[in-house]
Amino acid sequence: MTIPLGRLAALCLTLVIAAVPAFAGQPPESERSTSEFSPNTNLVFTVPRGNQEVRIDGNLDEEMWRGAARLDNFTEIDPGDNVKPAVETETYFVYDDENLYVGFVCYDDAPGEIRATITDRDNIFQDDYIGILIDTFKDEQNAYEFFVNPYGIQGDLRRSRNDEDASYNAVWSSQGRITDYGWTAEIAIPFRSIRFPDAAIQDWGLHVIRNRPRDSREQYSWAPISRDEACMFCVAGTMSGLEGVNQGRNLEILPYALAGQSSGLEDVEDGTSPWDDGRADGQAGASLKYGITSNYTLDATYNPDFSQIESDVTQIDANETFALFFPERRPFFLEGADIFDSKINAVYTRSINDPLTAGKVTGKSNATTVGMMSALDRTSPYIVPFSEQSEFAEGGKTWSNIFRVKKDVLSESFVGALLTDRRNVESSGGSNTTLSGDARIRFWGNYALEAHILGSRTVEPNDTTLTEDWEDVRFGEDRRYTSAFDGETYNGHAMEVSVNRSARHYDFWVWYEDYSPTFRAENGFIRRNNFRTAGLWNGYMFHIDDHPVLERVQPQLSMGRWFNYQGQRIDEWAEPAIWVRFKKQTWIWTSYVLSNERFSGEWVEGIRRWQGNIDTQFSPLISGGLSWRYGQSLVRDEDDPRLGNEQTISTWINLKPTSQLQANLSYNSFKLSEIDTGAEIDDAWVARLRLTYQFTPRLFVRAIGEYIDWDNTITLDPLLSYKINPFTVFFVGSSHAFHDFRDDPAALVDERGYRQTSRVFFVKFQYLFRM
Repeated sequence: MTIPLGRLAALCLTLVIAAVPAFAGQPPESERSTSEFSPNTNLVFTVPRGNQEVRIDGNLDEEMWRGAARLDNFTEIDPGDNVKPAVETETYFVYDDENLYVGFVCYDDAPGEIRATITDRDNIFQDDYIGILIDTFKDEQNAYEFFVNPYGIQGDLRRSRNDEDASYNAVWSSQGRITDYGWTAEIAIPFRSIRFPDAAIQDWGLHVIRNRPRDSREQYSWAPISRDEACMFCVAGTMSGLEGVNQGRNLEILPYALAGQSSGLEDVEDGTSPWDDGRADGQAGASLKYGITSNYTLDATYNPDFSQIESDVTQIDANETFALFFPERRPFFLEGADIFDSKINAVYTRSINDPLTAGKVTGKSNATTVGMMSALDRTSPYIVPFSEQSEFAEGGKTWSNIFRVKKDVLSESFVGALLTDRRNVESSGGSNTTLSGDARIRFWGNYALEAHILGSRTVEPNDTTLTEDWEDVRFGEDRRYTSAFDGETYNGHAMEVSVNRSARHYDFWVWYEDYSPTFRAENGFIRRNNFRTAGLWNGYMFHIDDHPVLERVQPQLSMGRWFNYQGQRIDEWAEPAIWVRFKKQTWIWTSYVLSNERFSGEWVEGIRRWQGNIDTQFSPLISGGLSWRYGQSLVRDEDDPRLGNEQTISTWINLKPTSQLQANLSYNSFKLSEIDTGAEIDDAWVARLRLTYQFTPRLFVRAIGEYIDWDNTITLDPLLSYKINPFTVFFVGSSHAFHDFRDDPAALVDERGYRQTSRVFFVKFQYLFRM
């Protein structure tokens, strides 16, 4: 029997409302502040120019600091609501021709409880840390973030509205030290490491944020930030008076050299196969960055080494018919990546797999941001979406060209356009072009409208050998097109529109999506098409102050429906949930899913399961989390779609027995069984251990071990790294794989159990020259 979605929604809403009275009687938001405390209201200051040397050592004892601009009177923005913080913070600003200098004094009434780790850069965000967020164009759109922990370890990010990109890296200097009254730090940010307007005098938006993790994750800010304010940089301060600074037309060259040797079994499926020692080999290449102006940059690369020093975490794809997403890690594509972002993922740079050469120009003039990218790729993959699955093919050489333009309007809003074009230069031909417009309009303070509309034109390669292992899928109007690459040509479209509200208590997000059966974006990441869907998520946040256990509680409800282009309902769901944040930096989210879904022509009712996750950082020595899915799920068997019992568990534990040693353990498992008999349908798990010892902020040794259950494989990847900055690095490492050939139906006869199947040794050195 089909349960009407309205009845599902009513049931879910009843469950959510039932959760509210338990918290409605909590005390009102407290005022830790006394009558004499008031947050800063004058948020404009002038940075003085200094002419003495600043030595970045964590001690603010140089003469230049005495004349620096001083910011104090910080306010606690979380968990308190712009109240007086437990401890004081001071920040100092000064600059010269080359650098912006910032000094921090973080007082603490219990220095022994300061959380600090000697670790690799960008791994500090469970520690105490402090830093600045600078909106150099003062456009309320994007910002640079520079943070340090008490040892001066760096963490830098790129903020785009309320999203943070942790893959961003810049060259800057920092140092910190723990004292008997807290800790201090100094940073120097070269003007050539950031982009800003080409103007005689600079006025930048500024936030200064301190993180103090104790019983709660206390966050302090120099500028007060309201819980009702969805635009963080609309309430930022202004740092003015930076006069006569510019990047100059600086040139950066990043050459690299790589040597390695690979070996392995001649037949990896035969444990008795002889070992083949490959020859040592090497390669070299270089990247170039040229500052055309202070706000436009040219990047180019030839024969880049895009091998990853750390492999992607293995993902379980059991009972999954769609492509898995892996994040971009390659520095060339990470530079300026936020410019090419859009609501629909039309630019996925990992689709440019092995470029021989690539170049791009990115920058901003006044309110207009521009990005252009071109790459010649030697082996381009195809991720082809269909209604119920994605297919993958390994293609040949292609040219990719991408153009992006965005125009800032109003506050934290923009309109833009995006063009992508990929052309197969092999004899089989083929191309894909997308053209789109997008916008984000913030209105009424707490509301935002986002929209992205794309059109695509696809000419398939005329080479059916690329798709000979695919299922025979027919799609499009009157199902006239085949899944085989046989040179067909078709147009398609996609659209996503949403409206959201973000405020102190009530938040919501309502959306509509539409992907035609013939829509493709070969430079993007599109997992499926042939659907129309509408949905709603909403939640009400209770801020619970002065409670010994609780900090925040948010009941939530989401619901929606999917239809295909043939008018069939293919999915419907309602999901009541609750999110709770406790003291000790611990939170839990859990939900109950009620759903029905169509697969392979069958309408499967009765999907009911619990799911959720827990995360905690209650101790500086141990942190971790757990996520789960338990209940009935759809078995994606095209011959017999049906309900099955699912049990998915993911857990992770991070141990820091000393300030220099870290152990990160993760375990992911998926089980699917028959409801009536309990017979196994799928059972897979993977475990991963990452051990790191950081000798100094620049030098560490690391080993990663992973066991993949369904493949009976163990991998081991040791690495020694010396890193002067994010780009000047030296690596020496290896990678080893071992397979258990016992009881392996795909293997030839072998009784020796585990045997090494492959081995790689490598040495890499790259050095950044700044001119």
